[in-house]
Amino acid sequence: MSLQGYKVPQDGEGFDLTPMIDVVFLLIVFFMTVASALTTNKLELNLAVAEESAIPKDIKDRFTVSVSDEGSFYFGIQELSEQQLSDRLAKVVANNSNIKIVLRAGRMAEHQHVNKVLTVCAANGINDIIFATYQSDL
Repeated sequence: MSLQGYKVPQDGEGFDLTPMIDVVFLLIVFFMTVASALTTNKLELNLAVAEESAIPKDIKDRFTVSVSDEGSFYFGIQELSEQQLSDRLAKVVANNSNIKIVLRAGRMAEHQHVNKVLTVCAANGINDIIFATYQSDL
């Protein structure tokens, strides 16, 4: 057995940390990207305040529908007409009949627009709806 070509480590030589630093850098970039995507996934609305509001523990199969103060409808952050919202909800229900809706309505949104969303949900067989509000400090 020949040791030809074998290099004996000298004092001061250690492990090459470059690959580990590259991996850590990529993880940091990944988590920063995911964090920014999660925080920008909501439409900014001035919601009503409720004393008895609570955050639901089970968020599985929840979709967000929003009504702006001007009466525009949003599925997630995508603006849709009333008919487009109905079509989108019909597609979602076709894939999973147990969906739940979080309804976010602007504080100044007229009730007729909120009622349209409730009617569209009912027409598509969705009866589990949570109204999103801010929690009161009282």
